[in-house]
Order: sequence, then structure tokens, then C-alpha cells
Amino acid sequence: MIDKASLRRSLRQRRAGLPAAYRRHAELRIASRLQRLGLFKRGRLLGVYMALGSELALGAVMARAQRLGVKLYAPLIPRCGRNMRFADLASQRGVLRENRFGIAEYHTRPTLSARALHAVLVPLVGFDAACQRLGQGGGFYDTTFQFRRRHSHWRKPQLVGVAFECQRVASLPVEAHDVMLDRVVTERAGYRRGAAG
Repeated sequence: MIDKASLRRSLRQRRAGLPAAYRRHAELRIASRLQRLGLFKRGRLLGVYMALGSELALGAVMARAQRLGVKLYAPLIPRCGRNMRFADLASQRGVLRENRFGIAEYHTRPTLSARALHAVLVPLVGFDAACQRLGQGGGFYDTTFQFRRRHSHWRKPQLVGVAFECQRVASLPVEAHDVMLDRVVTERAGYRRGAAG
């Protein structure tokens, strides 16, 4: 059995060691890859995240998506439970503040449920080529998208992990509560569930 805590520490160190110039270049490459995948179509509702620490920043991704008419929504960590809702980043009435984990959140009303989004860009600590994700360990994404496991006919939202290639590992254990990603996109490659893309 893989020691997830040790693996998270190791992968965070690897990710944090990337130079700033490389990180900016990677972000631009990933924005281009996501556009080629068709995620930036006008009128689409796209879930994004506000990067924390050494996570891949999405500034270039969000700027490109907005220029192409995509509506962006960011998750809100609930005060109780783990089921996130999503706030409209374009709302003029929103308030930006940090949540209990130090993550910037844009608070607006009304918010959307995860089921309303077309696709979600998912942060991660590690991944494998089969699109299994190692998250921060809080279970918020797994809980929020659990309906994707229970109902095989749900194809929406598409879950797309975004990461640096250095976050890839040979394999990750699959647990009963884990929700698989549909894709992972890095600066070097694209992976589809079950096979390298």
C-alpha cells in the first residue's frame, strides 16, 4: 500500500522546485492544450480553481477562456460537509476572501451546483497515466463529484486534471470513494482515462 502522506510530501517538493520561468511557460502550454481539447467554447461553464502554494496557476488559462466567451466558476469550500458549490468569477457583486485553508474564494450569489458545469479543471498533487488523482486529502472534489461514480450515464461535467508533468507517478491506489478524472493535461502531454492521449 502506498503511503499517501509521504507521496504527497515528495510530490509537493518536486512541484515547488520548478523555476518560475518554467512554471509560466507550462501554464501557457497547458492553456493551448485545453483550447485544442475544445474546453473554451463560447457560453460554456467552466469550473476553475484558485492556486494555492506551488499548484499550477491558472491565470493564463482563465484569461484565454474568458477572451473566448467561457464563463468561469470557482469552488467554494462549505462550512460543514464537503460538497462544494461554484461561484461566478464575472459577478460584479462578488467578494474575494480567504477560506479556512488560506485559499482565495470569490463569494457570490447565487452559486451553481457541480452538475451545472460543462467541465472542471481539477487541481492535484499527483496523478498516473490512467487519470487516477492524488488530491490534497480533504475529499472535497471526491465528495462533490461522487454522483459521477454512482451514475455511469453522467458525462458532465468533464473532469480535467491540470498539473506539471513532474507530478506523474507510475500508479496510484484506487479507493472506493475516489472519482476518476476524464483527462489530465500537463505541459508535455495529455492523458485520457485508461490510456495516454
